[in-house]
Amino acid sequence: MLGMPLRLVAQLPQRLVKVALETGERHVGSASDCEICLPHPTVSRHHALVRVSGDEATIEDLGSSNGTRVDSRQLDGPTRLQAGSRLAFGSVAAWVETVKAGDLQPAVSLSPQPSVTPQKPSAVRGSTTLSVHSLEDFALRHLPQALDNLRARKPVLEVAQQLGAMLFRAFPCLEVEIVELRKSGRAVWFEARSQREVTAGRVSRRDADLEICASFFPPSLAQTYAPVVESVLSLLALARRSDAPPPPRTPPATPPMPAPPSLEPAIRTLYRRAAQVALGDVGVLIQGESGTGKEVLARYLHLASGRPEPLFVALNCAALPRDLLEVELFGIEQAVATGVDARPGKFEQADGGTLFLDEIGDMALETQAKILRVLQEQEVFRLGARQPRSARVRVLAATNRDIETMVSAGSFRADLYHRIAGWVVELPPLRERQSDITNLASHFLAKEAERRGVDLAGISRSALDALLAWHWPGNIRELQREMASSSLFLGEGELLESSHLRPALVQDIEGSRPTLKQILDRTEQRHIEQALAAESGDTAAAADRLGIGRSTLYRRMKALGLQESG
Repeated sequence: MLGMPLRLVAQLPQRLVKVALETGERHVGSASDCEICLPHPTVSRHHALVRVSGDEATIEDLGSSNGTRVDSRQLDGPTRLQAGSRLAFGSVAAWVETVKAGDLQPAVSLSPQPSVTPQKPSAVRGSTTLSVHSLEDFALRHLPQALDNLRARKPVLEVAQQLGAMLFRAFPCLEVEIVELRKSGRAVWFEARSQREVTAGRVSRRDADLEICASFFPPSLAQTYAPVVESVLSLLALARRSDAPPPPRTPPATPPMPAPPSLEPAIRTLYRRAAQVALGDVGVLIQGESGTGKEVLARYLHLASGRPEPLFVALNCAALPRDLLEVELFGIEQAVATGVDARPGKFEQADGGTLFLDEIGDMALETQAKILRVLQEQEVFRLGARQPRSARVRVLAATNRDIETMVSAGSFRADLYHRIAGWVVELPPLRERQSDITNLASHFLAKEAERRGVDLAGISRSALDALLAWHWPGNIRELQREMASSSLFLGEGELLESSHLRPALVQDIEGSRPTLKQILDRTEQRHIEQALAAESGDTAAAADRLGIGRSTLYRRMKALGLQESG
């Protein structure tokens, strides 16, 4: 038996599944006879097998449709598990953790638990059968949302993106593509692909000038799911013909994800957690590179909190010098200076709502101390005032800096950090969200077309290849600007081509689309550079920060072409 018990934890949409890894075998899958039951559309009925023997725990994929990964590596045989291992069963994220033996033993039972003896699964574990969970997910969750969009007469391109994402997520698809066939070529409305390289069964359906193609694995599922593909095409065709006025709708208790909804499981999980955190009053610190959508997440938190929508007040702390920033934050009384009129500050304007402080890491220490007082007292003094005003606000903060390092260096107040960082969340850069680039580009292009009052055909294959190959240093904001500027060259019914993009994007695709190794190298290089910057170039300290040996850091720096600073 292992020195300290291990536990497998899996994140399902609505709950966590936790199972102790005791000596013996544990089958993982969506079937009810599995000891580790994960009812999710991307999990096969009999997905994987976990074995614990002596002091070793291993996992083996059982020919699942969407694969099993350990620490980002696709399994091709038994693989050892240890504390800290990160797993993925299809799109269900999981991890292995150590746990005290006492935590595995119930001391108080609040309700009697039924006694169930799991049936031993069939000996044929490698075969994949049609999962009822996929059809339930389609009929009970995705289909009602699609019908709501039709009734609301959403733009047909937005409906196509929603339907394509629905098909890709709910069923064992390796590829989904929705295109409009025009004389000038194929206009891609939606595209999503899996990185798995296996033989798949393809379903292609066409209605007038609309075509939808979907690939399934194993190939035998193609004909099984063909009626679903036909239904999606019928819904899309209906969206083009519908002219009924939208009925009034009651806003949902929890707002939907910002459009277009992300296809990345990590982002979807992040927003689900944000909806839960929003119901409390703790401060939230959103970290991430510039342009990753920090304010979008902040607005979502505000909407999900139930606070009045107009009482979301945002301020960029890096855009103003200290004196002007304090006027914007706290307000000012009349006659403090010649020609100055009285006006409220952001704290006062956000009373009863949410104050979003962007780039809070650029704020002076003196201003930080004043903000801490306002948060503690829930009142604010305008500059030059003798009486306080109410400032009952929830602060959401964002930064692209390493605040913890700044706290250690004394350039950011520790007491303010603990006040605003009740929940710390990091948004990944767009280069690590490859499956979202197509949807975001289509969404931004459609918005620009709507603003200009023109109907655009879509995005060409070459243009999309260029967008997918680019590394997006400016993240989502850069992609939005690219679509805005590119759309200026397009007229009615035209297709966005690679020639409409700025030359740097087109030149980048002339070689080839980045491989998985290139993507991983870029990500590793970014983390090493950030660690070196945080430690002022001290490689020993940077290695400790990254949790690796100094020699390993030197080896990776050499392989990535990074120079050691003086």
